[in-house]
Amino acid sequence: MSRSRSSHGFAILADFVSLFAGRVGGILVTLFFIPQYNRLLGADAFGAIAVVLSLQAFFLMSDLGLATLISRDTAVARDNPAALAAVAWTRRRAEVILAVLALGVLAVAISLPLAGAPVPWSLTAGVNAGLIAILMVLLVGTNIVQLSLNALGLYRAGAGISVAGALARGAATVIVLRSMPSFSALLQVQVAMATVHFVLARWVLERGCAASTDGERLLNLPEMMRLMRRCTPLVLYTLGGAAAVNLDKSIVSAFISLKIAGTYFLATTYALVPVGILSGPINSYFAPRVAHARHAGDSVREYRLALTFQLVLMCIVVGPSLSLAFQMSDWLMLWLHDAAQVNRIMIIAPILLAGGALSATGYYPTTYLIAAEDNGYLARLSIVAAIGVLIATPFFAAHHDLVGVAWSYCAFYAAGFVGLWLRLASRIGWGAMARFLAIAYLMPMLVITLAYLSLHAVAAAFAVPAPLALLGPMAVASAVGMLACAAVFLRERNRPGWAAQKEIP
Repeated sequence: MSRSRSSHGFAILADFVSLFAGRVGGILVTLFFIPQYNRLLGADAFGAIAVVLSLQAFFLMSDLGLATLISRDTAVARDNPAALAAVAWTRRRAEVILAVLALGVLAVAISLPLAGAPVPWSLTAGVNAGLIAILMVLLVGTNIVQLSLNALGLYRAGAGISVAGALARGAATVIVLRSMPSFSALLQVQVAMATVHFVLARWVLERGCAASTDGERLLNLPEMMRLMRRCTPLVLYTLGGAAAVNLDKSIVSAFISLKIAGTYFLATTYALVPVGILSGPINSYFAPRVAHARHAGDSVREYRLALTFQLVLMCIVVGPSLSLAFQMSDWLMLWLHDAAQVNRIMIIAPILLAGGALSATGYYPTTYLIAAEDNGYLARLSIVAAIGVLIATPFFAAHHDLVGVAWSYCAFYAAGFVGLWLRLASRIGWGAMARFLAIAYLMPMLVITLAYLSLHAVAAAFAVPAPLALLGPMAVASAVGMLACAAVFLRERNRPGWAAQKEIP
């Protein structure tokens, strides 16, 4: 029995590490290649690439709600072969919907210049627009597949495919740009490599599902319409958040310049991506489990997952966020090797980092509300916050005020954070919420912050060498936080679920 438990524990740890390595590895590969794109294409051309990359992130978030819906359904159905087969057909129909959208954009983008219509782009620009649409759909499809692999528990396969795909796409792009440094060449190689990535990931998922391909029609219009109706609240939720988070680069490029948009893109990448790659895998690991526990009615397990989720999230996010804030100059020079660009980025990056760190520590309320199918509230919150930031951003951009743009986004993240926790409190009870925030949010944040600031001061006083000075305080503070969080978890793990806690005085 002890051997079985040990083996099971090792498997859980291996799955978690695989998921984390896959997400972090894939995005770190992207971070490695971004400065090379900047050097190979120049500041102005890189501004156009920055806009494309921000659109890529926009469509990955705003995917008609398909990734969220299908991964949730997969998590719920993972122990039921018949239900899993139904989810597989839903995913295949979603792929058809995405393909139709991409082909429609491609047809319009190419046909208008060919027809001689008075449009402000040439055939080359039309082809590029079509390639961008195809690239976005391929990336969205791959993201749906990757989340479905995670929902099935196939973390190691998903991680390997994710890292290999990102590495192959980035390396191939750099090789092509060295001989043909153009925007069109970048799009072509990106589309080719993204196609290979999608086909491979989809093949692995189909084998993992072992779902039947017989007995149903793929082009089933009533089922497709039913899928779109289910997605409607999630479309509004993801569309609002995606527009707010990713259209800022396009707005900056329109009101200021592509060159400034490139600088702003680097600032947001520094401030948001490192924290995102730390919190994202945690969410991907726990979200299916929370949905499954809630669907099964296991309230004790649901609370235990909530506690673990939030405590791990704090340990993973707070220490690195403090390091990125207090040692910003060193990190940026290590990444970009350009003092002038670093100085420009440091004006706005701290503001964005504060908002991003706040958002990254608030994943659990979103996970709970999606598991509870409270999609209407998520849609309303997303739309209101998005409208606010999309009004403020053009105003500040029109006045060439990047600091104002950054504060707009910090306020956007803060509003989403507060709105999500308030909604969670209204569902589980204010007393339960206050207790949960005290033990799973404030306590680890205070412990990690005090440990980091103390170690950072010691490193500065004794002139500790750069690598150790950057990594040491962050790593030790996070480890201290993990010990404190472990003590909290052991004390709190057997409390009843949220519904029962509402009645506890």
